[in-house]
This record gives sequence, structure tokens and C-alpha cells, in this order.
Amino acid sequence: MNTNTNTNAKTKMKMKMNMKANSNADKGATANVAPITYVRIAEVLIELGMITREKSQSVLADAVGYATEPIRHRYGIASVLESFGVAVSIHSEDVDFADAHYEWLLNEAAALTGGQVAIAKYRFEKDDPDDEECGLGTMHFECNGKALSFSVEQESNDYLDMGAAQAAIEAISPDGDPREFRCVVQEGRQLSDDIMVLATAEQRAGLRQHLGIAFQRP
Repeated sequence: MNTNTNTNAKTKMKMKMNMKANSNADKGATANVAPITYVRIAEVLIELGMITREKSQSVLADAVGYATEPIRHRYGIASVLESFGVAVSIHSEDVDFADAHYEWLLNEAAALTGGQVAIAKYRFEKDDPDDEECGLGTMHFECNGKALSFSVEQESNDYLDMGAAQAAIEAISPDGDPREFRCVVQEGRQLSDDIMVLATAEQRAGLRQHLGIAFQRP
């Protein structure tokens, strides 16, 4: 009996089996990597319990011309969440009058809570009341009757203090609700609008798993 021949035959057979297994694994991995589109985002949000099917249908109807086009960048994917009513963006570009824009932004965020949060008695106390261009000061408002204030350190009134706006939105996360506002992590040197998403810890984990969206730590 030629043991070398048998050994070589077994080795070749094992190599073929490994190659076939690796090939199948690669095919499976490829099958699971589907392009991220408006349609796919809607499916994920429904599965995570973040939107209803009716909301999905409404948004997809508005986006019918591009709903199946791939969205190639993670920031673009996160930005789409605003269209589905689960996020609000803090603008990094010129907003003209930042002192007034903070109030609008807070009300936009509050609207995502389904009536659980109400903003009232907003006012912006400028460090220099006589200078219309001065952005420095303190924003004051009530959230469900609770008085809150945040220092604003952006010198120009044309731009938002991104940090102050983020802190204010995080502070109005609804009490007694597992959802909270968290900011999406941006990649690269050129930063854009901050995306604040209202979601539970489990929903954030699902967004990361299925859509690749990561969040800042509190």
C-alpha cells in the first residue's frame, strides 16, 4: 500500500473542501451586504420600532425618485433619519440669527417626542444687548415647566454654538421614556451639521449594526 499516495489524495480533498467552504462563506457575506437606500433605512426603522409603516410609506412616496439609490456615506445615511422624523440637525452653516434659531431648534427636537416635551418661555440673554451681531450669551427656557439655561460661546450671531445646542437638546430627552437624544459620530476633518437622533440604547445598537451609524458617548 502506497501511504504517500493516500496522504496526498487526502490532502488534496481537504484543500478542495476548505476552498468550497470559504467560497460559500464569501457568498454569504456578500449576500448580507445590501446597499443602503431610503427603502432599506425604512425597513430598519420599522424593525427597530422607531417608525410606523404608515410613516415609512409617506416618506418613501416623497422620495420616490431616489428611494432605491444607494447612499454611500455614513453621514448621508444618518442625515436621512431626519426625513423619517427620528432626528433633528444642528446647522453648522450660517443661520442668520442664532439667538432666535435656538428656540426653533428646540421646538423641532421636542416635536419628535410625540407631545411628551413642551418648550416654553424661551429667551436669549446677550452679553452685549446693544450689538445685534453678538452671539455670546445665555439661552433660557422651560422644558415641561423645568427651567433650564445654557451658556453660548459663539461670538458671531450668524452661527450656532454647536456644543451648547447639543447639550440643550440632550437635556430635553423625555422623562420616563427609554429614548434619549444622542449625537451621531462624524468622520473626517470636514465636519457638517450635527445629527441628533431620538432612540433607545437598543435602537442605537440596531442602527449601528444595520446602518453603520455610531453615536457619541454621553
